[in-house]
Amino acid sequence: MGIGQLLTSIDYIEYTDGGNMDKQQTHLLCQTDIQAVDIQNLVDINDVKIDTTMKKADRIQNFIRDIKNPYCFRCKNTVVKVSFCSEGGSFQDLLQDYFSSLPPGK
Repeated sequence: MGIGQLLTSIDYIEYTDGGNMDKQQTHLLCQTDIQAVDIQNLVDINDVKIDTTMKKADRIQNFIRDIKNPYCFRCKNTVVKVSFCSEGGSFQDLLQDYFSSLPPGK
């Protein structure tokens, strides 16, 4: 199960502080306007640690908890907006196809 599928299939995400995020809140997160968001309020993905000893679904849920908004976060000083599609190839497959299609030297 990929992160996009997990986001659409879970009823809520429980946080260690006892809070949770339901489907309506998740939908609102995906509507984040990157032109209006304050970059200082976004989590830097470089600060998110992944425990590779955990099961995949648990790693994904922990990532979502730690990144706070899996649809909009930052990578150093760059705002990143992500969209997920329930159909089609994985993100890794899409990136591989894209880079394979570039002319040599690009």
